[in-house]
Amino acid sequence: LEMKYCLYGNDIDQTTNPLEAGLGFVTKLDKPEGFIGCEALKAIKAKGLLRKLVGFEMMGNAIPRPHYEIFSNGKKVGFVTSGTLSPSLKKGIGLGYVKAELSNVGQELQVNIRGTNAPAIVVKTPFYKQGTRK
Repeated sequence: LEMKYCLYGNDIDQTTNPLEAGLGFVTKLDKPEGFIGCEALKAIKAKGLLRKLVGFEMMGNAIPRPHYEIFSNGKKVGFVTSGTLSPSLKKGIGLGYVKAELSNVGQELQVNIRGTNAPAIVVKTPFYKQGTRK
């Protein structure tokens, strides 16, 4: 999770596409020979993404878990796909899909944890890289 490696069944599945999951670098849309699904991805890219997978850090001691809802200004805007207490960063971190317009680094969100909206902030990923803290 700290490296933002997508876990199949949590962060990616048959309902997601590589563009919204931040995996566009593995899909060469300009490849002359193309690939199955290339035209569909080109259309999605041209239309614009509706949601994006983001990394976020909890502002307090809360720990996010999969399937928790994500809110912004009192409105549901997404859901957590993976979350844990980071042993390296000593805080709650998570990945989740949010509306594309709310995916910028620094965006404040809330994660509903057992009925309480706990503050979180979208951060650059990976959370932890090559043995050094961000």
